[in-house]
Amino acid sequence: MKFNFSGKTKMGVTILVTVLLTTAATILILNLRAGEKHITYQLEHRFGIDDPQFVRTMGQLLGPAILHGNEVKALHNGDEIFPVMLAAIRLAQKSITFETYIYWSGEIGKQFSDALCERAENGVKVHVLLDWVGTGKIDSSYLDQMKAAGVEVERYHPLNWYTLARINNRTHRKLLVVDGKIGFTGGGGIADLWTGDAQSPDHWRDSHFQIRGPAVAQMQAAFNDNWIKTRAERGWCLFCRRLADEMSFSHRFRWISRFLRAIGRRLRPPLQALVSLTNVARFPRRKLLDFFRLERAGRSVGSGSIR
Repeated sequence: MKFNFSGKTKMGVTILVTVLLTTAATILILNLRAGEKHITYQLEHRFGIDDPQFVRTMGQLLGPAILHGNEVKALHNGDEIFPVMLAAIRLAQKSITFETYIYWSGEIGKQFSDALCERAENGVKVHVLLDWVGTGKIDSSYLDQMKAAGVEVERYHPLNWYTLARINNRTHRKLLVVDGKIGFTGGGGIADLWTGDAQSPDHWRDSHFQIRGPAVAQMQAAFNDNWIKTRAERGWCLFCRRLADEMSFSHRFRWISRFLRAIGRRLRPPLQALVSLTNVARFPRRKLLDFFRLERAGRSVGSGSIR
């Protein structure tokens, strides 16, 4: 069967194909274009590592200030990590904020899901943030169960046609904060590979840390920083009163700056440009890594050096 196209029809098809190809090329270029601009400058070393000013300065460079008065307990391997975390979840009275890169289906994943659901059903505010890539092996029934129980679940940076460039922009954080008083962080993922005591290749070795003290509020702030980047609407309501009391003024200012910038993305461009000015003095984190590379090489720091 043959089709005879008129000149106008052929021209219309040509224009349509051209528009589609141009649109596809534009989308590809926008996703693959260079990322944020970098500011390059050299750090000056004005004091040694034994100077109290060194600790204060490092606190500013790292983001959250370095705070005293924390109690930290090391947990090694799944046999020590998971029972303590699950016990803390089951004792929660007010809130649970949980962020992780790895959450896979399995025995330990089911235990966490059941514990979170049980607390949510008893009135505890439970917020779960899961990386879209790292949790690719989780059964959707886990998520459905949590949502049905009242758990607020968000996936971090799901892949969309207009976000191809940030496909590797993941959250590798592993945070659990219960009632704003006790926190957990480290390298352990929520998967059966982390269970046991590293007794075989099928049971991985890793370390986690249980924290009590003012640093827990900073962990809560770190969770919120990613939470408000998702479609969640009530990320700013997660703070405990402890957060404002225990965080230094400088860190509160930085977090508010990040919060305003995230809100600005949802507003009109003029307002977005305005609130972005609150963050112009942010220290580039890449330069911090350069700083450590220089010091590992034995470069002098005032009266001392890092070896």
